[in-house]
Amino acid sequence: MLLYLTYKGWPEIRHFLRVGDPQQITAEVRLTNRCSIPDDSFVVRQVQNGRTAAFSNGVARVDVLEGDYLELQLSARYREVQFNGFRQRASQSMTMTADCGKGERMQGTMDSMRDKFGD
Repeated sequence: MLLYLTYKGWPEIRHFLRVGDPQQITAEVRLTNRCSIPDDSFVVRQVQNGRTAAFSNGVARVDVLEGDYLELQLSARYREVQFNGFRQRASQSMTMTADCGKGERMQGTMDSMRDKFGD
């Protein structure tokens, strides 16, 4: 169990301890979509350079340095809508959750989308 937790948390541990140079990886990001909009409405954005990767069948693949931050965002076609996704350090296998049912901020995002694009 300890070995598994070390494996899953290695990017955080490596970054914290500054062990070796970060490795170039392909992060496979799975989307858990708890919103009433389709998966293809979301992208994964690399915080350092602003590049994005779209989801296909609930998965996005991003070439990134291990430990750099990734953030869940709305697709560029929703520029007028502000969505504040959470940042996570990149690892080879990760999950990001879009949960539009929590808090006033998410409710404001969904209301804004409905006003702009209709139901």
